[in-house]
Amino acid sequence: MIKKFILLALTAGTAFLTATASAWACAVCLGGASDSVTDGYNASVLFLMTTPYLVVGSILGALFFAYRRALKRREQAEEAETEAPMVQQLAWNQEESGR
Repeated sequence: MIKKFILLALTAGTAFLTATASAWACAVCLGGASDSVTDGYNASVLFLMTTPYLVVGSILGALFFAYRRALKRREQAEEAETEAPMVQQLAWNQEESGR
């Protein structure tokens, strides 16, 4: 069983190393400096590198603006309380007065 596995691994490795298409591993090795395939490959790498930063930045930006909006609403509520005339609260007391 182990001999079959080793023979299979050696055969697959030899086939991989002798195939010319698999020797060209990336678009940069295949094309020149101004090739369209190379430019597309570089653009895709740049996109994959910036995507996590964009996701985290958008989440942090949303949290920052939500915090600022809540702070502004709180300040407006405090200003409305200070500008409004003081209202005396009247309560209904259901106890008997004892008269």
